Amino acid sequence: MTVGHRSNPASDRMIPFDLTEHLRPHRLTIAMWDYSWLNAHYPTGSFGDFDRVTDELLERGFNTVRIEAFPWVIGQLTHPEEETTVKGDPLANWGPSDVDRKHAVAHELFEFMEITRRKGIFVMLSSWGVTHPEYPEKRPGDFFQVWERTLSLLDERGLLAHVLFIDLDQEFPFFSPFRPQLESLAGRSSASSGLAEAMGEAGVLRSQRGFQWNEAQLDMVGDHFRNAMSHFQRRYPEHRFTISLTGFWEEVRSLKLKCLDVLELHFWMSKSSRFTHRSGWMDVRKDRGDHDHSAYQKGIDATLSSMRPMLMADMHGQLQQAMDWSVEAGAPVATSEGWGPWWHMDHPDLSWGWLRDWCVECNVLAAQYGLWGSTPWNFSHPYWENWRDIGWYQEVNHSFLTTERMSSNRRPTA
Repeated sequence: MTVGHRSNPASDRMIPFDLTEHLRPHRLTIAMWDYSWLNAHYPTGSFGDFDRVTDELLERGFNTVRIEAFPWVIGQLTHPEEETTVKGDPLANWGPSDVDRKHAVAHELFEFMEITRRKGIFVMLSSWGVTHPEYPEKRPGDFFQVWERTLSLLDERGLLAHVLFIDLDQEFPFFSPFRPQLESLAGRSSASSGLAEAMGEAGVLRSQRGFQWNEAQLDMVGDHFRNAMSHFQRRYPEHRFTISLTGFWEEVRSLKLKCLDVLELHFWMSKSSRFTHRSGWMDVRKDRGDHDHSAYQKGIDATLSSMRPMLMADMHGQLQQAMDWSVEAGAPVATSEGWGPWWHMDHPDLSWGWLRDWCVECNVLAAQYGLWGSTPWNFSHPYWENWRDIGWYQEVNHSFLTTERMSSNRRPTA
């Protein structure tokens, strides 16, 4: 038998080594708490009591939480007890806060990490590139330094042992300090694409390969990913590092990187133009304001009545693409954000029933395809009305933990 493979008794076919069988924990049920854990951490806020909300997390069947580590704030503080300002934004989709409030960001992160460690809750550290008014700059040249200081402060306090991985540049390039550099390269090819430059067609290589980035951009992204991984893997060899993605899968996969320790990929129904064109999703005002969403809900209903099988086929395609990439990269796949459109809201016009059913089905598929970690959806925060439905969370998390992975010669079906 080939080393690294095992036989499938039913067909005697060779199937790939399942690395998730050797990871601990074996599967991750993930709540994405982004920067909300800090923004709403005040006496009347939904994250006012870390002890209470982490108990609620466990009660709903979660074993992992993904949070903003605030490196762009903590990495520039004069001392760990220094306070900075979270601006009030009650209409924010995620992390709403009522008024401007002072926070001792590093101290509050230490408190949160101590509580999760004590309760056996695993943590994924990430960064949406959040800054505060006292430290508004986000310079690419400071990228290593701010993360080094943040991780060092946690390490000194023994608060990294329960961290499963560190996502250095979440959903690249959307929140990245390197985004302006990437955009400046649009329409320009690298030195290696001399033919395109000579013809004055800098975008020709991009269009021929079907990518959204040209050669210069691909080179820049490859350098950024490789440099970031090698820098931190060398300093913290016992920890996993990655850069998460919501789009540009094909572009990053084409770089054939072997350095990402985890593929943190976000799966969306709203990637499909079949959904966005029919539902009117792109035109929806996406905040917590009192808007008229009745036409959007009618669009959702009409779309699902005709397109749900096609949308599910697209989700199968995303999952298969992710797992094929996993084999190439030798890294497990986890998703802490998904599965419907990335935006939905508590609003009298909007139904959640269809989205609940969709996300339950997708979590079964996630287990069948072999994801290491999955989330019920990206609305798993105490400030959503759905947080009160303890039984639903227990159901969807249990289904992911207990559904068997299908062998490579069978197509998963929810």
